[in-house]
Amino acid sequence: MLARLIDADVVLRAGRNRGVQALIGAAFVFYLVYHLTRFQFAQMWPIALLGDAAILFEASRDTFTRGAYPDGTFPYSPSAVILFRALGLPGPTIFMLGWYVLMAAGLVVSVRAALTQERAEIRAAWPLIGAIAVVLASSPISWDLRNANSNLVYLGLVMAGYGLAGRRPMLAGVLVGLSVSLKLYSGLLMAWLMVNGPRRMFYAGAVAMVVLWVALPLALFGLDGTLRLYAGWREQVAHIADLTYHTALAANRETGPPLVTLHKAIVNLTGESFQSFLTQAWLWELRAIWFAALAWYVWRCRRCLLAAAPSRAALADWTVLLLAPLPLSPWLEPYHAIPLLVGAMLCAAIALDRQIERRDRWIALAALAALALFLVVRVPFAIRGLQLLVQFLALVIALGLLRPRLAPLPASG
Repeated sequence: MLARLIDADVVLRAGRNRGVQALIGAAFVFYLVYHLTRFQFAQMWPIALLGDAAILFEASRDTFTRGAYPDGTFPYSPSAVILFRALGLPGPTIFMLGWYVLMAAGLVVSVRAALTQERAEIRAAWPLIGAIAVVLASSPISWDLRNANSNLVYLGLVMAGYGLAGRRPMLAGVLVGLSVSLKLYSGLLMAWLMVNGPRRMFYAGAVAMVVLWVALPLALFGLDGTLRLYAGWREQVAHIADLTYHTALAANRETGPPLVTLHKAIVNLTGESFQSFLTQAWLWELRAIWFAALAWYVWRCRRCLLAAAPSRAALADWTVLLLAPLPLSPWLEPYHAIPLLVGAMLCAAIALDRQIERRDRWIALAALAALALFLVVRVPFAIRGLQLLVQFLALVIALGLLRPRLAPLPASG
């Protein structure tokens, strides 16, 4: 009944209508302005560093100047420090203005590039499909915009690389390498490219990473300075994984980062400590479920492993790989779930495609319904990590069911 109520042809025609697209464009501008400013324009002018962008600017400048990480928590890699410092060279005002532009561009590019592999009639409806996906993934997107963090920028680099993979593989590889250098979450994509190709894309990404992770640090800080910088980063990573630190953060609820890890959710649900046996047992049981879902997805790909990028099969793989490390992260924040946007785009495109089997449309609709459920059911923030795990599992299971029948080549030609 639901599939009949959702007439794909009507939806796609509406999505291609210029008037509808103009309304969606206006709504998009409103959405951006609201989450970036909360309409408090007096606090926005003159343009000054705000939110996490201020931390990125100041901590990277401090790290770059001293050749050592600051005393506070700043777990970005030395490659990210170099990227942030390069963006901050014109000064705080230009950095902040440019950061707004990069966040907005990251969102638009992510939506547009996610349909690169689709037929012309689906690609032409990208504003409407994008609006649906943005609503379903609104939590991580709005968190990122409000806090001026780097996740939309990182996802924009990933998806720009995906969209250009077929036409400009070397540029695409550089963009993926930049994304890994900004956020390690996309590192698994390099393994996918190494196995699957295109080879030129993998080689270009590897070269970009060598430049940012090795060549530039050596040129800027020398051998001893580079070793000291990486030692400081290792200490930062160890610090954010320290259970004693997480216990202190949980005790001080007024301040601190908005963590939504599985570990924290279990502690808040059971009342146990971070180090208790019961907490650890629950944590590893949930991680085992996640590992099992990922292993099952790989098993589903056993006869259809290779796929061209871009294609629906490749985008499904990329979505799963972007989600894979998140439930294991000791420093998971709401905006890190930004790959939900890509999964929602893919499922929406499949749900609106009348040329595929009805059961596949139902599977895609079920995944979208699982994301939509949490727009209605508000899970307390203290246990939000469990909600994210359920959403991730819903996407992985849906994409695993679909994967053997997803096109390994682009329909767009």
